[in-house]
Amino acid sequence: MAAKRVQLKSEEQLRRLFMPFIKGGALFVATDDPYSIGDEIALLVQLPGDSDETLVKGKVVWLAPARPGRADQGGVGVQFLEDKSHLRNRIETLLGHLGESNAPTATM
Repeated sequence: MAAKRVQLKSEEQLRRLFMPFIKGGALFVATDDPYSIGDEIALLVQLPGDSDETLVKGKVVWLAPARPGRADQGGVGVQFLEDKSHLRNRIETLLGHLGESNAPTATM
């Protein structure tokens, strides 16, 4: 299983990459690597303010190919499958004070 590091430096970056509308939660991971829907990925996620990484297993549920002039938008949506560390809850707690936002995200 492939492993990807996701280092989130700010709550705003986390807000842009978190996919709360996916059952169990998900993160958008920018990558040029070829993935298919259903591929399993291990993510090593470092949340803002954390010094340690959190391991979560997931699967690709969304593909976003890079577009001309927008290479930073290419990547995959990875649904959390085995969230033993309660990463989704930790993310929602971090983002809770931001409230609803009309700012664009990396997903939808």
